[in-house]
Parts: sequence; structure tokens; C-alpha cells
Amino acid sequence: MNKLEAKVLKAIDTKKLNPEILGERKWYNYFIRVTELVWSRNFRDGYLIEIYSEKSGNHLLSLNV
Repeated sequence: MNKLEAKVLKAIDTKKLNPEILGERKWYNYFIRVTELVWSRNFRDGYLIEIYSEKSGNHLLSLNV
């Protein structure tokens, strides 16, 4: 687990990041996109959190929660 993944999971546990709010938004120094996963298409319920760097727009992490 890398530092960014640990930071996101800790933020979800401490309620600083709510994955139920879908869409794109700024989060700290990152740009995040939250998409709901539905079992009939993805074989898993939950959320897909994609994190990009704010400055360059490079994809940093995809996380299934």
C-alpha cells in the first residue's frame, strides 16, 4: 500500500472524504473522480476513486472501496 492509498483510506475512515458524493472535485492537492460501482456491471458494489495530480493531470491512483 502506498502513501496516497493509505491517506485516502484514512480520510474515508475519519469522514474527511465521503465517497457517497459522486463526481469530480478538488481534494487537498489532488483532483478526484468518484464513480459508483454497481454489481450487475462490475461484480462488486462500492465506489471507484480515481486520483489525479492537480497541476499536471497525471493519473496517480485508482482505488476500489
